[in-house]
Amino acid sequence: MNSIGILVLINIALAVLFVTVWSRVDAWLNERQPALRPVGLGIVGGFAAIAAMMFPIHLSPGVFADMRTASIALSGLIGGPISALCAALPAIVYRVSLGGVGTGAGTITILLAAVIGAAANWNAENAIHSNRRILLFSAGVAVVPQLAFFVLPVEVWPKTLHGLIIVLPLLFIVVLMTTHLLRAELRLRETIEQAKLYRLIAQTLPESLNAKDRQGRFIIANPATARALNAGDPSALIGKTDMDFHPPELAASYRADEQSVLERGKPTHIEQYYKKPDGQWGWLSTLKNPIYNEKTGEIIGIVTHNRDITHQKELERQLAESQQQLSDALANMADGLVMFDRNGNIVYCNARYQALFSKTADLRVPGANIRDIMAASLACGEEVRAPRDTDTPQPAFMQPGDREMHLWDGRTLEVRTRSVGGGGSLVVFTDITRTREAEDILKNANRVLEKAASTDGLTGLFNRRAFDEKISHEFARARRSVEPLSLLMIDIDHFKLFNDHYGHQVGDECLRQVAARLKAVAKRSTDIAARYGGEEMALVLPNTDLSGALEVADQYLKAVRALRIPHAQSSKHIVTVSIGVATLVPNGGDRLEDLVADADRALYCAKHEGRDGYQTTLAFRDERLPRSERRTSLQ
Repeated sequence: MNSIGILVLINIALAVLFVTVWSRVDAWLNERQPALRPVGLGIVGGFAAIAAMMFPIHLSPGVFADMRTASIALSGLIGGPISALCAALPAIVYRVSLGGVGTGAGTITILLAAVIGAAANWNAENAIHSNRRILLFSAGVAVVPQLAFFVLPVEVWPKTLHGLIIVLPLLFIVVLMTTHLLRAELRLRETIEQAKLYRLIAQTLPESLNAKDRQGRFIIANPATARALNAGDPSALIGKTDMDFHPPELAASYRADEQSVLERGKPTHIEQYYKKPDGQWGWLSTLKNPIYNEKTGEIIGIVTHNRDITHQKELERQLAESQQQLSDALANMADGLVMFDRNGNIVYCNARYQALFSKTADLRVPGANIRDIMAASLACGEEVRAPRDTDTPQPAFMQPGDREMHLWDGRTLEVRTRSVGGGGSLVVFTDITRTREAEDILKNANRVLEKAASTDGLTGLFNRRAFDEKISHEFARARRSVEPLSLLMIDIDHFKLFNDHYGHQVGDECLRQVAARLKAVAKRSTDIAARYGGEEMALVLPNTDLSGALEVADQYLKAVRALRIPHAQSSKHIVTVSIGVATLVPNGGDRLEDLVADADRALYCAKHEGRDGYQTTLAFRDERLPRSERRTSLQ
C-alpha cells in the first residue's frame, strides 16, 4: 500500500476515534453540564482537526491536504455555530503555527468547513438524521473548502489540482462514513435512553408487567410481578414458569390462556382467579399480547399486564346484591311504581303497577310510551274521566305533583309524580279505595254527630246551643248587609196543665206535632226553627221584615189550631200557641240581646192578651234619644 493509502486509512481511523471520543464527552456533558455541550463538542472537533493535520497528504511543494474539514464541519452539523467556532479556532491556530505557502489557503479551508457545518445545522435540530442533508453535507465538505487552492501561487495549481482529483472522492467517503457513524451512535444512544425509560416505567408501575417466551418462561418482569409471586427480586423469576409459583391446576389454567393467545395471535383481555401471597384468593384483570419478531413476523413470546380487581369484584358483588334487594323490594311493594324517560317511554315498572291496571296490563311494559297506554286505557274505559278530560289523552301525571285517578271498577288511585334526572319522571300509584271509603264513612258519622249535637232529640228542631250560634251568625250578617232580621218566640198555651192532665208521653207527642208544624212553616233553607227550652220554641227569619214575620206568625197559629189536639184544661179546648214577634235592622248600637228581649216581651204581651195570638214590639230609631226612651208599640 502506498503512502497516500496509508494516510487515508490513518485519517479514517482518526474519524472513528473522533466519533468515539465525541460520544463519551457528549454523554458526560449531557449528564453533568448540558449548557457546555456545544463548547465541549467543538473542542473535541478542533483537536480531531489538529490530529488530522499531523498526517497530511502531499499535493505539491508546500501544499498538503488532510481530513481536518470533516471533524470541523461535523462539529457544526451536530452542535451548531458555537461548536463550529470552537472547533475552527484551535485548528486555525495550529495551521498558522505550521506556516508555509499554504497557510492562507489552509485557514480559509478551515473557515469554509465551519460555515458548511453551521449552515447544515441551521433550522434543523436533528439535521444528521436527514439522508438528503447528509449527502449534500458530505459533498459540500469534500468540495467547497478545497476551492481555497485558488489563493495559492499559480505555479502550484497544476500539481495541486491533480492531487485534489484523487483526494476529493476520498474526503467525500470519509465525511459520509463519519457522518453515518455519528448518526448510528446517536440512534444507539436514543435507543438506550428509551430502554432506560421503559425500564423505569416498568419498575415504577404498581401493577404486574412481564414477558415470557413461547415455552412460558419469564424473560422480563417488573418488581410488582415479583411481589405478586412472593419472589424477592425480579431476577429470581427469569427462566422460571408459573408452575414454580402457583398450584398446578391454577398454573395449567394460566398456561392454557397463554397458549390460546399464541395460537390466535391477537391481544386478549380476560379475568383470572389467583392466589395471593397471604393465601387469600383474588381477581386479576389480565391483558395478554403476543410479541412478534420485527424481521420474520414470527411470534416469539407474550407480554402480560395484570391489574388486581379484587376490590372492584367485591364492589360489583355488593352492587349486584343491592340491586337484587332493591328489585325484590320494588317488586313486592304494595304500591305500583313506574319510571318514564323524558320522551314518556317506560324505563322500569314493577308487577304491582301492572296489576293495578287489569285492562291494559299487557301494554304497561318497559319500552311502551305513555300516550299509547293512555289512548288504549281511554278506549277500553279503564279510567273514569270528567267529560272535559276525555277528548285527548294527556299524560297529566307526568308533571310533578299529586292527583287522584278513578278506575272503572270503583277503585281510586292516588298518583304521586316526582322528577328524576335526565328529564324523566317517577310515578307511584297507591290504591286508596278503602281509605276513601273510610273517610266517607267518617264524614257521614261526623255529620250525624254534628247534627245530633245541634238537634233536639224530641222535636227534631235545633237545640238551644245551635240556636244561639245560628242567630248570632245571622245577626252579624244582617248588620253587615243592612237587612232586617225577625225573631218569633213561641210558647204552647197552658202546657204544664196539659202534661199534668194527659201525662208526659202525650205531652211529648204534642211537642213533636207542634214542632213539625213549625218546621213546615219555616220553608226557606235559611229559616231557623229551634226548641228554646221546655215548651218554648223560636223561629229565626233572616232578611224578613215585620210584615213578613207577622204573616208567618199568622200561618203558624192557624197550622197549630188545625192539629185539633184536645186540651181539656184550656178555654179553647184545643192546643194553641202564643207568639211574640220582633224585627230589627241592626246597626252599630244594636245588640242581639235587644232583639231577643223584644221578642220575649212581645210573647209576654200575647199571653197577657188572652193567648192563642201574636203580638209585636215595633222598635224604631230616634238618633236624638237614648234607647231607654224609645217608644214601644204593641199590636
